[in-house]
Amino acid sequence: MRRLAEYQRLREECPVAWSDEHGGYWSLTRYADVREAARQPRTFASGAPIIAWPDFDNQIPISLNPPEHATYRRLLNRYVSKDAMARLEPTIRGFVVEDLGPLLEAGEGDIVTGLCQPLPARALAALLNLPDSTHVEFVEQFRGFERVGWDPEKINAVIGQMFESAVSEVVAERRARPLDPETDMLSGVLAAEIDGQPLSEEKVVHIGVQMFVAGHATTADALATTMYRLATNPDIQAELRRHPEKIPTAVEEFLRIETPLQSIARTAVHDVELHDRTIRAGDRVALHYAAADLDPEAFEHPSACIIDRSPNPHMAFGAGAHLCYGAPLARLEMRLAMEEILARTSEIRLAGAGTETSGLMRGFTSLPLRFSAP
Repeated sequence: MRRLAEYQRLREECPVAWSDEHGGYWSLTRYADVREAARQPRTFASGAPIIAWPDFDNQIPISLNPPEHATYRRLLNRYVSKDAMARLEPTIRGFVVEDLGPLLEAGEGDIVTGLCQPLPARALAALLNLPDSTHVEFVEQFRGFERVGWDPEKINAVIGQMFESAVSEVVAERRARPLDPETDMLSGVLAAEIDGQPLSEEKVVHIGVQMFVAGHATTADALATTMYRLATNPDIQAELRRHPEKIPTAVEEFLRIETPLQSIARTAVHDVELHDRTIRAGDRVALHYAAADLDPEAFEHPSACIIDRSPNPHMAFGAGAHLCYGAPLARLEMRLAMEEILARTSEIRLAGAGTETSGLMRGFTSLPLRFSAP
């Protein structure tokens, strides 16, 4: 693929590369450089998290830096804890079984629209204690991104018109009728105080918006590329059916080799010398997680899909303080989807050409598959 070839060229020839696009920015593509930059927020600060969306800078906590960032993470982490995921597992497994039902009964269908897109929306609705029916609205809102072609100039308008208004309604409902703040994220955020002050309405909405924006698109794409890997690798399918205990490590390998969010943006706090280049204070820097996760200096045979690869320190969820706080939920969805589809089929194969996403994300907007009964 052209993308993989370009990552390899940059890692080998120009690991700190300058581009004039989007107002100008540097690209880091080697694993060691990307990981170090991601772990040094006082050198490479967060703000607007996407190079192509320079005004998309009000999401909490991804756009924050220490020590403020840590305060919000401590507030939110309990809602995606191991115990919280254990409570959600039966519900999400039920969603997987329900969404797979029509596809398996028909023997074929689009796995993206049938499972990969609705499942993260349903899981997020369950996490936020919303009625399951609300997932239909959120899936439709995400299709608004596709309709504008992920155009950087239109994305903020889509978010403002759709997500912020929808989340604002939920926040108003929780303010009027709060749930248990120990198990309901928005009720907990509304009840919390930081430096002795409650969070503003705007900040609460921004937390909810980021949960949906970050928790849906990336997980939907990770599920889609996972299904593509399964459908095009019958040996992997067979191995995982024989040894379902390998599914959790397979999840990590699929995330590594098909990193859904290709890069994240940072801003240099001070001048940095790296590989004979000078990154000036204020320069924008793209940390290319997808390129780093294919670096042969970090991963033996990086282009090979090795489902029991261990260790597997990929950066599909980032690294350092800004490691994705929704990662436990995404991993749970991927594991359950793989467990159920492999247990309920004897073969999965492509039923036609899929439609891939481009640019920022790595995934599919459609992927027709054919399923054989056990």
